[in-house]
Amino acid sequence: MDKKNDYIQLPPMKKDTSADVVSFIWEYMKLPEDVRNKVKSEMDEIHEHCRDSEFQKPDLYDIVSKEEVAGLEQSMQKIFADIITEVSSIACWVYVEKYVHHKSLQEMLAERKDVDKFIFAVDTWFEKLMEK
Repeated sequence: MDKKNDYIQLPPMKKDTSADVVSFIWEYMKLPEDVRNKVKSEMDEIHEHCRDSEFQKPDLYDIVSKEEVAGLEQSMQKIFADIITEVSSIACWVYVEKYVHHKSLQEMLAERKDVDKFIFAVDTWFEKLMEK
């Protein structure tokens, strides 16, 4: 960060914003402005073409040095690890509730309204797996 601009102003966020999201934004804001613009441009392009099977994922290290995005990369790794941990935990919970405690889908959905779409997807997936 250059001397004339050595302060970071984060945008207003809701009180319940995940610490991981705040960490990601913090690391992003610490990047020099030209690097932030390059990263944002690449992220926008990835988002625009994310479902296009012909789209080749860009190598961001070609446009930004690894050192400049190290904090951002670590923050993203933690976010992904937390997502995988949470998804695994909920999938295990659905399995136990469905096959050990013999709860119906409706009972599980009522119990965990915060992740109802995921519970529905995992329950459907288990149903298909158990058919085979």
